[in-house]
Amino acid sequence: MKTSMTIPLPLSLAERDRRWKIAQTIMERNQLDTLIIYGDRESAAPAPFCIDHYFTNDRLGSVVIFHKDKKPVIITFASMMIADHMQASLRGDQQWIEPEQIYVGKTGSNIGAMLKAIGLSDHPKIGIIGLEPYPPFYFDGALPHRTWKGIIEAFPKAEITAVYHDFFKLTASKSEEELALIRYAAHIGEAMSDAMQATVKPGISEAEVAAAITSTCIAKGGFTAEILLGSGPEYIGWGPPAWQYRSQAPRIIQEGDIVLSEIFALYGMYETQHQAAVAVGDIHPDLERAAAVARECYEEGLGALKAGVTFGEVVDTMEKPLLESGGWHVHPLIHSINPYGPIGFGTAPGIEVLPQAMRYGNAGRLPNPGRDLVLQAGMCFAFEPNCAFDRHLVNLGGTVIVGENEGIELNKNSTHLMRAQY
Repeated sequence: MKTSMTIPLPLSLAERDRRWKIAQTIMERNQLDTLIIYGDRESAAPAPFCIDHYFTNDRLGSVVIFHKDKKPVIITFASMMIADHMQASLRGDQQWIEPEQIYVGKTGSNIGAMLKAIGLSDHPKIGIIGLEPYPPFYFDGALPHRTWKGIIEAFPKAEITAVYHDFFKLTASKSEEELALIRYAAHIGEAMSDAMQATVKPGISEAEVAAAITSTCIAKGGFTAEILLGSGPEYIGWGPPAWQYRSQAPRIIQEGDIVLSEIFALYGMYETQHQAAVAVGDIHPDLERAAAVARECYEEGLGALKAGVTFGEVVDTMEKPLLESGGWHVHPLIHSINPYGPIGFGTAPGIEVLPQAMRYGNAGRLPNPGRDLVLQAGMCFAFEPNCAFDRHLVNLGGTVIVGENEGIELNKNSTHLMRAQY
């Protein structure tokens, strides 16, 4: 029986002030007049670009503007955000943003007009969070062209600086208040993984499994926008189940299947990830072997994830068992979360080793950014070691915090191959 966990307290105003000070620090280090933080629309998950929320602790989808030492201005997407803000005030919720700071009109022209209204010079130095690549989805940055165009048309002589990397370095090591939210998200993800294990059995559809996982999250006050899921006696894909984007019936689980997942659990927009894999009865020996290699990669990474080492050193250590096994892998072994940044594919082979890959124009792989990052205690990483032999793939893992001497595990069940209970 899993132990319960108390829901953390709301983030304090002291936490707000700490974060607003980070914005000031970014401006000071880069000699900026103004800092613009672009926030993508809500429900753009997994891996949402919601840096606006970091500074507002409010509904997603706004542009946040810091100018000199003034309180930030929030330009939001629609009046519904204001209606929600009003309701929260009437209910007595603690809010970080006052009504006078919020404006509707998330367009480039409105942002340009606001920058003029708050007093920017004709030759401003503007920093923007939203221009740099943000894998795995925003390879050209999150800021839309028309938003960029509106800013440039208003200030054609502006000196623009991309500052996401500064933001990452200043925020990746989490405060105690933030760690409490991450631990609670991990608690929710652990329960979601348990629900998956309890539901998987022959005759059950993938849709029923996804429903059990999702309902468990919501019942615990969490949020999840998507589940990566696949099943079969052999499986090589990685993404949402095909029946969610293609008009076909959800697959029915059978004896001898492996059911693979990536579960996203969020609480207060702090995310944990859980790579739950469930074996249905007796599975192919290559699946058992792949699971053993993935677990060894996990253990090696856990020992290496400590303050003072580089991210690249962790990746190199983590992939040694995979390289020695001669297997291949389909997705990263490790990447940062809260926020996203470094990604560790390593050097081991990918999907391009399969004969079927020869028919595709380019089976290229994602880059490995962030290898030189020196880890600090309190940074947050998704461990997702995965290994395949031929067409038999297994992934394991969970969320791990950088410790002083080794990684700090936030969950246990999905870090081992789970077995269906029927």
